[in-house]
Amino acid sequence: MSNKKKWKWGLVTLVFLLFWALWVCMMIANEHNSWKDWSELVFLTLGLIVSFWAFAKTVVRDTSWEITDEHLVIKLAFGKKTLIPWSKIEGFGTWNTQYQEQISVVISDVEKEISEMPTAFKRMMARLNYRFAGAIYFILEDTSGTSQEEQLKKLNRELKKHKQTTQKK
Repeated sequence: MSNKKKWKWGLVTLVFLLFWALWVCMMIANEHNSWKDWSELVFLTLGLIVSFWAFAKTVVRDTSWEITDEHLVIKLAFGKKTLIPWSKIEGFGTWNTQYQEQISVVISDVEKEISEMPTAFKRMMARLNYRFAGAIYFILEDTSGTSQEEQLKKLNRELKKHKQTTQKK
């Protein structure tokens, strides 16, 4: 992820911290004790926690994916991971939106993959992704500083290596 995004999340965190501190000072000074005041404080505290978490994640996390012998592991929000076996991957492409560049993971037998998803919401989102972008899995922009082209080269090398290993067996 670019330094610009790190600065943006740092600024968001700082602003949340400032609003939170001001609200606490106002509550202490005015001796507010109504449920409305406390609910607003809780809301601001949750916003502060989320912004701290997002800022820490952008600074600490270096990749949005990793490679194992059996899977391509896509790291999602809140520490969740999606494991895609190399045998299901046909290739990689790019998908660019106005705000972000993404790498699309092209898999074989998309309908079977969608039908095996655990919830109706995930199946619906996967169908929409496939209809609009041609893939159901995407790798988001990295915070490691490597370009999308370098990531694509590495992923394609790994895919080629795993395809050759599978054919030799």
